[in-house]
Amino acid sequence: MDFILLNINAFLVIFGYALAVYTELQSVGIMKIVKSFVLVLSIFSLFRNAKLGKNPIPSPTFLYMMVFSFWVLLMTFFAENVYFAISRSMTFLLPFLYLYVSIHNLTNKYNAFALLKAFARSFNIIYAMPVFLFLLSGAGFSQTTIYGQGSTEGQFLVSNQYGWSCAVFMITSLDVWLSTKPGKTYKIFLLFTNVVALYLVLISGNRASWLAIALAMVIFALRLKTIRTDFKILLAILPIAGIIWFYNLPDSSLQTRLNDTETQLETGEARFNTAKLAISEFNEDKYLWVTGAGMFNYERIIHGEGLGDYHNSYLEVLFGGGIALFLMFINFMIIRPFYYYAKYYSKYFLLITPFAIIPFFESNLTGGQFLFYPWFIFMLLFNIPPYYDQKRLKANQEMLTKKKIVIGSIKPL
Repeated sequence: MDFILLNINAFLVIFGYALAVYTELQSVGIMKIVKSFVLVLSIFSLFRNAKLGKNPIPSPTFLYMMVFSFWVLLMTFFAENVYFAISRSMTFLLPFLYLYVSIHNLTNKYNAFALLKAFARSFNIIYAMPVFLFLLSGAGFSQTTIYGQGSTEGQFLVSNQYGWSCAVFMITSLDVWLSTKPGKTYKIFLLFTNVVALYLVLISGNRASWLAIALAMVIFALRLKTIRTDFKILLAILPIAGIIWFYNLPDSSLQTRLNDTETQLETGEARFNTAKLAISEFNEDKYLWVTGAGMFNYERIIHGEGLGDYHNSYLEVLFGGGIALFLMFINFMIIRPFYYYAKYYSKYFLLITPFAIIPFFESNLTGGQFLFYPWFIFMLLFNIPPYYDQKRLKANQEMLTKKKIVIGSIKPL
């Protein structure tokens, strides 16, 4: 049930995005109510059977998560608009802690490899939805770019959301194909939808998604051990050939975004300029490096760049809560997962790449953000080294053995 409810919450996020774009934001209010109701229901269901003391996750521990969460909440009081900061922090902390305890419960039943495979398939299905919504929009395959398009062009999602979802879908498709042994029907589904997804991610103009896919191809070629080298070369050539063909089309999104990149290198990119502005503010008032400007507080730091937030999940924590909170965050979201991924999991999975790259260019810290659920789920699972599963299994076997001895020692009257 924990697994199912987690995926329902994740599905509602993507469905809510699509409905919001299609209805020109008219559905936002009702979807907030629906998502909040399902989240609360999920939390009640979770804590009825939660066993936090049994085989706890080795890191980050529950105490670590409590300290981190308390610190996030405490840092909201440094914001100019404290009410907004607290309410926004709740949209982060409640789904975050719910997700963490769900993973804790699941790891008491299944090993990390099994959970990674299961979530790879479930999120593969969830993030296939935008591909089918694009087909339902009647957009066709005549376009070479949809960058900047929204509901006024008949889309269910905006271009960046198509790019993010297709990157997740394409990368998890390869993991599902190689790791879970899908049936013939599912393989046909993957082949068909990945052709559309490749086209869609190209015309989306989303550079973060392109970078995620490119990095996945590098890991695929150098690290993945579940496929022969000749097939690796063949599978790598096909998308590269498609990209070269697409680049040569007139007015393609590839050409447009490369031109944008050249311009931004000369004039400065909005995210980078906002970060420089925040750093100068912090250097002027050095206590801000300790306290932060206040979690989810943008009134003091962001101005003149036209951004509503930092557009970077890690800078949200650094500038919002200060260096100590930032170090706690990157410990369980970057350092540990990347270390264990490089050492153990990169031989079997590619799915770390979209969640390593896209949150660096977009904020995904609240439960309603596009990649919130898969980002935190996979990074928390990558915190668990494979040998922990062996220790947990051994501890459970020893406990069962002790129970059998105790029961066997009781003599009937």
